[in-house]
Amino acid sequence: MEFTLMEKSEDLIKRVQELESELQDKEDQIRKLKESEMALADANVRIAELFMDLEDAQEQIIDQKNEIQQQNEELNEHLEELSLINEQLNIAQTLNENLHRQQIQADIIKRAHNRILSSIHYAQNIQKSILPSSSKIKNIFPKYFKHFIPKDLVGGDFYWVTQIGNKDILIVGDCTGHGVPGAFMTLIGISLIERIVNVLKVTDPSEVLKELNKLINQLLVQKNIDCNRDSIDMSIFVLDKTTNKVIISSAKRNFIRVGKDRFAEQIKGCRFTVGDFSETEKVFVNQEFDVNKGDRYYFYSDGLTDQFGGPKNKKIGNKNFKNLIESIQNEQLFSQQISIENYYTEWMKDEVQIDDMVLFGIEL
Repeated sequence: MEFTLMEKSEDLIKRVQELESELQDKEDQIRKLKESEMALADANVRIAELFMDLEDAQEQIIDQKNEIQQQNEELNEHLEELSLINEQLNIAQTLNENLHRQQIQADIIKRAHNRILSSIHYAQNIQKSILPSSSKIKNIFPKYFKHFIPKDLVGGDFYWVTQIGNKDILIVGDCTGHGVPGAFMTLIGISLIERIVNVLKVTDPSEVLKELNKLINQLLVQKNIDCNRDSIDMSIFVLDKTTNKVIISSAKRNFIRVGKDRFAEQIKGCRFTVGDFSETEKVFVNQEFDVNKGDRYYFYSDGLTDQFGGPKNKKIGNKNFKNLIESIQNEQLFSQQISIENYYTEWMKDEVQIDDMVLFGIEL
């Protein structure tokens, strides 16, 4: 019985010891849990702090992102400005290159222009030299005036005088075209007239026109209507002192005669021109007038009647031109040139001259 109690006592002690050991283990576990809880709390605090740091970092990143975006926008603006500047530089360079090329071309054109102008001035001197001098005209026709204005430096209008025996001869011509081509025709026309009148001694106006027409056809190889059609409209005035007659033949030009009554009479010439093969059968006729002291004759090219101007910017026309001539008949012949020049200056104003002009007036 005692043995049994002892055994139970030992078992009880052993059980107590086991329970104390378990309790110790539990306490250790509780202690570790508390330590873990404290560590976890510390970790939570640290995590909270890390979250706060993360939020600050995110705000900083956002701020930096915004700053970078703003910098990118500014950079893009600068790039656009640089691109625009570069484009402008390219344009400026292209313009500079073009300007340089244009300057070179301008220099070439200027040199060519100067050479051409020099040649035309020389041609002008040649053309002037073949026209009769004022002294020669005055010796043959003491009372005269001329209004002679080529459209360019040289032109296709001309005048020519000579004296053959008792005949005083005046020729006023209007060649096809103006400028250099017209000037070439004046050289041809005057050269042929010199031969016909001074060498061959043909003084009948209609015969001069007939012979001149034939020679121009031959010289310019005018054989049919499809060939060169250059020609000369021309008036030939002959004062025959032997017969005391004025003989005029005019190829496709009108002329004006003013008698002692001072009324202007516009007289038509032949409908044919000199040269040009479009009309094969040409008939040039003479018109005769008695010589009366003080009679005046006016021969002119169509450059005067075709000139635009006036309040309605129209051609002067034959009628207005005749009225102009009639309106200045109270003036001495030498002063009529000034009146006519003033009239055309006022008539044309800002209008350009469209053709060569020649007007030749004489008084018997």
